[in-house]
Amino acid sequence: MLDAKSKYRLIGAGLLLGSSAILLPLILDGERPESLDVQISVPERPEFPEVAIAPVQPVSEMEIPDEPVDVNSIELLPSDPETQPVKPVAKEPVSVVSELEVKPEEPVLKVTKEPVPIGERWTLQVATFGKQDNATRTLKKLKDAGYPAYVMTTNSLFKVFVGPELKREESEKMKQKVQKEFKLSGIVVKYSPNS
Repeated sequence: MLDAKSKYRLIGAGLLLGSSAILLPLILDGERPESLDVQISVPERPEFPEVAIAPVQPVSEMEIPDEPVDVNSIELLPSDPETQPVKPVAKEPVSVVSELEVKPEEPVLKVTKEPVPIGERWTLQVATFGKQDNATRTLKKLKDAGYPAYVMTTNSLFKVFVGPELKREESEKMKQKVQKEFKLSGIVVKYSPNS
C-alpha cells in the first residue's frame, strides 16, 4: 500500500492534469491577438554603385610630384550633373594690422601688432560650501555689489571666486576689499577655467 506522502503526490499530480486539461484549451484557443495583426512591408534593397578600390601601393612605388600642388588650381566636381562646377575662391592670408581696411570688393582684416599672450591669471577664492544654496547666496551678494563673481563645483564642493585678474596684486587688493565689505577672508589662487 502507498504511504501518505505518495498519496498526496498522486492527488496533486491528478489535480494539475485536470486543471490544465480544462484551462489550457481556453488560453490556447488559436486566435491571434489583434495587436499582433500588423502588416510590415520591407522596401526593396537600394542599388549602390560598385566602388573600385585600388590596391595599396608602397610609398616607394607611388608617383609623387616634385613641385607642391597649388590648392587654388584644384577643380571641384559637381555633386549632381545638373549643378554647375564650383570654382575655388582664392583667398589671401590674413595679415595682422591695427585697423580694419575695407575695400569695396573684399574686406580684409590686417593687424600690425602681435597679440600679447595671456600668461598666468589670478583669482580670489572667497569661500567653499558643501551646499549649493549657500554658494548661490554668497554669489548673489557679491554680484549685487559689482564684483565679477562665479561658482565652480569640484568634488561636491561649491567654491565661490571673484576675478580673474591678470596681476596677482589686483587680486590681493580685491581680497582686502571683500574682507572689509563682507567679512570674508579668501585666498588668492591661480586661475584655471576647469577647476
